[in-house]
Amino acid sequence: MSAQNLLIIQGGGPTAVFNASLASIIKESFHQSRIGDIYGARAGMKGLSSADIVGLSHLGPGDLLSLRNSPGAALGSSRFQPSELDLERSVEHLQRFGIQYLVFMGGNGTMRGADLFRRFCREQNLDIQIIGIPKTIDNDISATDRCPGFASAARFVAQSTLDLSMDIRSLPQPVSIFETLGRDVGWLAASSTLARRDADDAPHLVYIPETPFSLEAFLSDLDNVVSRIGWAVVVISEGVQYADGSRVFEQKNASQYSSSNRPLIGGVAQYLSGVVADRLGIRCRSEKPGLIGRSCTAQVSRRDLEDAELVGRTGVRALVAGETDKMVALCSLDVRSEQAFKLVPLSEAGGSHREIPADWLSSDTLAVTNSFRDYLRPLVGELSYYPAPLSTLPRYEPV
Repeated sequence: MSAQNLLIIQGGGPTAVFNASLASIIKESFHQSRIGDIYGARAGMKGLSSADIVGLSHLGPGDLLSLRNSPGAALGSSRFQPSELDLERSVEHLQRFGIQYLVFMGGNGTMRGADLFRRFCREQNLDIQIIGIPKTIDNDISATDRCPGFASAARFVAQSTLDLSMDIRSLPQPVSIFETLGRDVGWLAASSTLARRDADDAPHLVYIPETPFSLEAFLSDLDNVVSRIGWAVVVISEGVQYADGSRVFEQKNASQYSSSNRPLIGGVAQYLSGVVADRLGIRCRSEKPGLIGRSCTAQVSRRDLEDAELVGRTGVRALVAGETDKMVALCSLDVRSEQAFKLVPLSEAGGSHREIPADWLSSDTLAVTNSFRDYLRPLVGELSYYPAPLSTLPRYEPV
């Protein structure tokens, strides 16, 4: 069988290990005699539809190592929604470049896009194989146990919560509200609970989209924590909403809308810090690490890096084995699980957002149960915990 060319597409938001999957795909392709030239589309499907394609076959071991350890999306990414004409042009470009194998890297939206393109190719009688490689810091692809990119972002949140708590306890700055990414799900915000070992440790209050937000309950709970221990760290997902489904905070400026016409929702921590100051008369600051939380290489999880490379090389091997229209899904780390991965239909992979399971949600101020933390701990790895500040020692009284 003659060698067939391969094209790689990166879609959606970048992560700290997105390029590790990309490097793994390219490296594995070099080892497969059935794969000829390797290409990448710049800016996702937008690049394929406009023939903005780069060659990747010249990359050497040093290039791939540097790529593996770099954050972001090296090919460029987008949330481009192709029109019928875009799809037709994409098919023409695949034929022009002699591409038989197509790899889509991304989250729910990218997997839905891959499935849509799969169906379009079939209608055009184009014989092409498509494999999806999962990626998202939100951890919301329902067809996989976990998503490469999530564990590193979760590690960033948990460690940052620990570090922030040491700062807040050092000066008379009673409250800090730490905002995480997460439009529809609270996996990242809930990851902050790994920082807590004792009852008075941060985080003290955690709010996620899976549980309706109550402003009055928030103010009451915060007032109780500060009254009891004198300080508080609150962690909140950017996408929290009230019981009626409305966002607690949402940008109104049209210039802050995304390419898919969705309003950016970051800013809830700053908004609530103002409410705390007005309603409780407590000095309150807000923290919004934002994009650095998904691209911080200093907090890359070893498990996450291994997962990112695994799904990349597995996807290539699946293609040369004749598989198509599937996504590589990771299996549970449970000791009873004998498989590291499985292949699931793209139509299933691009389904609804996976929220934190209901039985992992808690009615207390931490939002999630120990079962959530048991799932998360081996993904994140060991954190740097600190001794209690010396200011907590008993007052010295001379004899």
